[in-house]
Amino acid sequence: MFSSIIIIVFVLISIFIAFAIGANDETFAAVHGSRALMMREILILTTVLAILGAFFLGRGVSETVGKKLLNIEVTDAIALTILISTAIWLIIASVLGVPISTTHSTIGSIMGVGILIAGFGGVNWLKILEMSFWWLLSPIIGYIVSFFVYKLIHKTIISKLNGFQDFERTERIFSYILLGVICLTAFSRAGNDCSNAVGIVIGIGVDLDFILIIAGISFSVGIIILGRTVIKSVGKITELVPSSAFASQVPMAIILFAGTFLGIPLSGSHMLVASLLGLAKARKAPVKKGLWKVVLIWILTFPVAALFSLLLYVPIDIFI
Repeated sequence: MFSSIIIIVFVLISIFIAFAIGANDETFAAVHGSRALMMREILILTTVLAILGAFFLGRGVSETVGKKLLNIEVTDAIALTILISTAIWLIIASVLGVPISTTHSTIGSIMGVGILIAGFGGVNWLKILEMSFWWLLSPIIGYIVSFFVYKLIHKTIISKLNGFQDFERTERIFSYILLGVICLTAFSRAGNDCSNAVGIVIGIGVDLDFILIIAGISFSVGIIILGRTVIKSVGKITELVPSSAFASQVPMAIILFAGTFLGIPLSGSHMLVASLLGLAKARKAPVKKGLWKVVLIWILTFPVAALFSLLLYVPIDIFI
């Protein structure tokens, strides 16, 4: 009986985390910033993609997070600590309107509780190192690819347009292409991020398909209720039109889909912001003031999430 109650609690907290992740999701920021879609249309589309992405792409990353990062047995207290620590930091960041990495929040929590229980040997540092390579490389790729894709589009297409009508027609075509790229990104993002919400629960034996569907629904509710704040915030980092927004989304769509398919937890937030910065550099455009706050929150994510798990584990373990 008690075991069943614990599992229900885990599922409820996973739903809450998926909600918090959705509230912090900025995948459609470029679409909103370029005015290719209105907010209502964005929210409807992202709801469908969140559920489909979580179910069809979430398994690989879930198994990585739930089974491969700790060298100790995942007990009920450990799982609950990681879930609550991740949720607290995500909610704080969403209230501040700052996009953070769900992946880094979850893994920071995992590292904190692993070190507390078994020292540095409690964490699979080789796997963390392997993932760190992709965490560092993916934003760099996003920055560089966005820079050169924009330069290519401007040189071969935009600079050769004659008049406002040509420009408007071209941007309309790019808005359709952009929408397709964004849909792939949102599909992959849901699979990657929802897996972070439920991955640690897989370590204690909860049915994966069931929890992924529930997480996808909760993820979409988070976007609908709170996500628009982050979408608007990131969409204003630099001025966007559909063609420039497309340049910022191409690397993110490809990397995020490949990483999710291979079971690698990635930070969509870091990739998108890096891509937008690469775009701003290519256009020699101003960058939104206050970007330092975003970077500071990124730096704090690992240690703060780890600190929350360190503080919460003992009382949770006593209670359970």
